[in-house]
Amino acid sequence: MGLFDKHYSDVTAFLDQKKRQGIISEHFHTKKTDWPSEKNRNLVLGQDTAVELGNPKNASTSFLLWANKPDKIKNGRITIVGRDLPLLSGKQVSFGKIVIVDAADFNEDNTYDRYREMELLRYDIHLKGYMMRGVSQQQREWSRVSNEAISNGFSFQHLGGALIDQFSQMPYVRSVETIFITSSKEDVLEMQNISNNVMQLISAMNKMAEEMSFDCDECEYNAVCGDVEELRSMRDALKNKETAANA
Repeated sequence: MGLFDKHYSDVTAFLDQKKRQGIISEHFHTKKTDWPSEKNRNLVLGQDTAVELGNPKNASTSFLLWANKPDKIKNGRITIVGRDLPLLSGKQVSFGKIVIVDAADFNEDNTYDRYREMELLRYDIHLKGYMMRGVSQQQREWSRVSNEAISNGFSFQHLGGALIDQFSQMPYVRSVETIFITSSKEDVLEMQNISNNVMQLISAMNKMAEEMSFDCDECEYNAVCGDVEELRSMRDALKNKETAANA
């Protein structure tokens, strides 16, 4: 399904612009990340913090896109717009994080369930010295990296690699990219505009799937669904299922 084709194009246009400005670095994750995990107690206190990303006082955005773009999405690519974590030590910065997945065989019957699976994976990261608080409803993320982790070389390559490892476990995922933005508040806000549009589609999909609401005239997402063929197809499939179940 091409649910996020426009948003994917917007993100790639942003990255092309930042490449011309010379503030992008790219890395490739080629083997399973070797950074130690700390699943039971991963707390980073303020006095132990080397870098704080996306504090509520700063701009923050975090979202997921999937697309059927096997010729464009490069598996394992980690793109950093701005400075990497070791160069941010002692700072509190605005933060953007985007996960882009090349996914196969998405359709009106399985898209919602697969979205839910992938959305949970974004927050199932437990790396020693890295503490994350995500607010998926607001597409924000606030995280801290400890002094010890930075001293030991923790970077976005480790964080991006862990995310890529997680998503690569799903049978319908062919490739995964991650993007991290620390360059400026303005750059993060530009991505936040894209995130807000993504959230409109996600909210419309949630309303249909969770509330089984098909009264388009009364729905606040009427204009969104009217412009996106994939959402209309999902609505029709869900409506047909409900009709069949009640027959």
